[in-house]
Amino acid sequence: MTDSITYLEPSLLAERQYGDATRALPTKQLRSEQTREKLLQTGKTLLGAGGFDDVSIAQIAAASGCSVGAFYMRFKNKKAYFEFLLDGVIDQVRLETQQSLALGSIKDLNLEQTIQLCVKHHIQVIRTHEGLIRAALAYSINGSNDWQPIGDVGVWLNAHYIDLIIRKSRKRDKETAKKQLLIGLNIIAGHLINVITHERGVMPLHHPDLAFWLSSIVLHCLKSKPADAA
Repeated sequence: MTDSITYLEPSLLAERQYGDATRALPTKQLRSEQTREKLLQTGKTLLGAGGFDDVSIAQIAAASGCSVGAFYMRFKNKKAYFEFLLDGVIDQVRLETQQSLALGSIKDLNLEQTIQLCVKHHIQVIRTHEGLIRAALAYSINGSNDWQPIGDVGVWLNAHYIDLIIRKSRKRDKETAKKQLLIGLNIIAGHLINVITHERGVMPLHHPDLAFWLSSIVLHCLKSKPADAA
């Protein structure tokens, strides 16, 4: 195991290509870039209150203080806009994670505290982007592959958490420990996605004891093994 985490360079809202279609049209002037950023920020807010199908281009433009024509000068259509917005949020999640969960953040923590830190971070990511995640999930049901980027960043987050947690584990078999951690992290990820799609479920997203119980699950998976493996 190396002493440092491999960091990914975020693209930070670069011009993106999706198939043969450009997600966001090039912007050459500062004002144009500022308008695009307003449109993207507005989308995050509106999607937090409703799904993708509930938000119209006219609503996005009006709430951003610009015209529908200004929207189409920057984005090919609503689908391209949503994909670009989703990509930007994923970049932000990666960058924020690299900054807030670096090796220094666990220097004085034990195993249990490190697990709690990672689980609390995951919960906060879901809480912050709850509306966008819900919209992407609903959108994917209609045949879009926009759930794939969220799935990919989930895999990346798990790898980052495991890299931190495994440093505090005293288990000699690190590969087995990583698999056990992955089982626990996948269980809590499933719960978090479930509670944002079924708001009245057990242990909802904003329950004060959520971090405690989910951290306990990860720790249990790390310390347990099937009876036939004993």
